[in-house]
Order: sequence, then structure tokens, then C-alpha cells
Amino acid sequence: MRPPVPSLSLPCAAIAMCVLLSGSATARGEWVDMRTVDIFEIRSEFSLNDDVGQALLTEFQRLRDDVESTLGLEASNDLIEVNLFANRGSYQDFLSVRVPEGVSRVALFVKGTDRGRVYVYRHRGYETDVRHECTHAILHNALPYVPLWLDEGFAEYFEVPASERATGHSHLNSVRRAMYLRWNPSLTELESRSDLTEMSGSDYRDSWAWAHYLLHGPVESRQVLSNYLYDIRIGNPAGMLSERLAQNVPGVRSQLTLHFKNLK
Repeated sequence: MRPPVPSLSLPCAAIAMCVLLSGSATARGEWVDMRTVDIFEIRSEFSLNDDVGQALLTEFQRLRDDVESTLGLEASNDLIEVNLFANRGSYQDFLSVRVPEGVSRVALFVKGTDRGRVYVYRHRGYETDVRHECTHAILHNALPYVPLWLDEGFAEYFEVPASERATGHSHLNSVRRAMYLRWNPSLTELESRSDLTEMSGSDYRDSWAWAHYLLHGPVESRQVLSNYLYDIRIGNPAGMLSERLAQNVPGVRSQLTLHFKNLK
């Protein structure tokens, strides 16, 4: 599976330009379909009345609830603008004058000063990218910051439909193959990544694996995650999650492996 597309932080001047131009027509024409679903303002160059579009709109209705209830968070009601483009060319034309840093990506989340913005162009499976980027947006509505590896791990987790999150992600097969090669992912190494250019495909997979373990593993690990996110939310020094796990979950690395061995 393709590495997920990361969020992108822009300098204030670039954000101001993005805000100035965001309400205008697309580079190749007017928005064809505009909807508001929950906190998502959706603007699309193509109709969302087909089966894929309707299913995606239904998922918009529940995605924030899923993220909040799963992670024990409460996101703000700040609007999230979702821009859907008919093809890659239209997407690149639009971003070239608004977010030129993102032109080479297949999808994008930008955390602006006024609201989060998601940009995705239609391609096979584009709804996965929409869920991924909107998860970033929800997380950043709920928390003042999100560690890079955890931001990507959660976005990977929620990028598939709800029915597939526990056992249906393609990363699961990748993890199982890696286990035959003595897979031993280091959380401290993931925590050392400070830029998306430092993350490899296996880092994205391992971020998903740790997120999956923290959400579906033993209650002790889930409690450590809950406390960690709470401290981030209220502004307490959160430190490194790896250190908290080491203190509270003996043999956590072995528990991670055992978690996936026992997963049906």
C-alpha cells in the first residue's frame, strides 16, 4: 500500500494566500457539488451522487464520532474544508498557486490558522486518501499537537472503512510477513522522526502497527495511550510514549508481537 500522504504546515504568508484564494472557483471551472456534513465543508469538481460518493458522504457523517470515541478525544467544531478534484491535472493547477509545496503529493492536509483544509483528486481508491487526510484534520482539531509517528499511525488506522480497521488493513499482511524475518519495530526510532522525508514505507506500517496495538491490545497499553493523549490535550508535558509504555507495560515489544500473532 502506498505510504500515506502527510499533513503540511505552511508559513503564515502562504496560509494567508491559501485563505484568500480558497473561496474562488477551481483552476479549471466551478465546483460541481458542494455539501456540508457535520464539520466538513465539501467542495467537489464532480458529482457525489454515485455509489462511491454517497458512501463517502455517509462516512463523513460518522468519521469524527469514530475518531473521538476510539481515542477518547473531543474535537472542536472548527470547520474542515474538503476539496475534491476531478483529476490530477486540476488538483495540481489548483495547488500550484495556493500550496505549491503539495503539488507532487496525491493528497494533502494543511493546518491553516482559520481551518484545516484537505485536498484530494479522484482516482481509484481516492476515498482512502479522503479518510486519511480528514483523520489528520480531526486530530489537529482535537489536540494542540500530534507526534508525527502517531499522527500517521492513526491516519493509517482510520483510512479504511470501519468494518476493516481491526483486521482488514493491508498492513496486517505486511506485518505478518515481517514477523517471519524477526520483525522488531522500535518505537523510539519512530519517535525520533521529525520530518516526513525521514519516514520510510516500513515506518508507516510500523506506526500503524503500534497504533493498532495501543487500540486493540491489553488494557494497560490502552490506558497508557489514554493518559498520554489527555496530557497533550490539557497541555501537560507528555514526553515520549515509549518511556511511558516501558514503565507501565513490562515486555511491551514482545507484547506487540504477541498481539499480532494472536490476531484473527
